[in-house]
Amino acid sequence: MLCQGNEVPVDALEHPRPASELALPAASALDGRDVAAFEPLGPLEWLIAQETDERVMLMHELAVPDVGAGGDIREYMYVIISTDSMPARPGESPWAVVEASTCSPTRDIGELGVAGVTLDPSSPPDPGSDRLALLVTEGECNSGEPATGRVELAEITETETTVELVMGVRSSGARTAGCPSNPATPFTVQLERPLGDRVVLNAAVVPARPVSPP
Repeated sequence: MLCQGNEVPVDALEHPRPASELALPAASALDGRDVAAFEPLGPLEWLIAQETDERVMLMHELAVPDVGAGGDIREYMYVIISTDSMPARPGESPWAVVEASTCSPTRDIGELGVAGVTLDPSSPPDPGSDRLALLVTEGECNSGEPATGRVELAEITETETTVELVMGVRSSGARTAGCPSNPATPFTVQLERPLGDRVVLNAAVVPARPVSPP
C-alpha cells in the first residue's frame, strides 16, 4: 500500500506493532529532534509502518477522519523520522522528523496516481441504468487544471451487492506544476448490467469505502 507515496506493507496495518517494539538502532528515533511534538499519543498508540536503521515511519488512526474536497478522506496521521536530515548540533540526536501529514492507505496502481472519487450530483445513480457518472479529482499537482483525457478505470469488480472501482489518473508529464486545488473531472463508467441496489465502492483505498456525492 501507499501512504502519500510512502510504501506501507499490508501486514503493518493488519497486524500492527506499536512503536514501543522498535528494535535498536531504530528505537533511537523516538528520541529524535521534533518527535516530542507527536508524543502525547504515546509509543503504544503509534504503529510501525517502516523500520530500518536510518528511517522509521509511524502511523496512527485518527479518531475523526480528515475530510477534504473531492472525496479526499484521510484516516491516518503519519510521521517519518530519519537520520538523513540536516546535521545535528553537538550532542543532538542524529534522528529528526523529516515528514508528517495525513493519508488514507491506498493500493499501488503503478503509473497511475490515486484520485479522489465522488458521485456526480448532476447525474445521480439510476438503478435502471448501466452507466455510472463520477467526478474524479487528481491528487497530484496540476496547476488547478482538470485531468481531462487522463482519467482511467484501472479495475472494476461487479458482484451481486457491490460495484468496486479503482480509479487512477495518468500524469500530465508537465515538468513544473503549481499546487492549487484541482477541479473534478467528469468520468462515466460502463457497467455490465444495471446498477440496481448495489453499493458503489472506491476500492483504491484500503479498506474500500462507499463512493458518495461531494
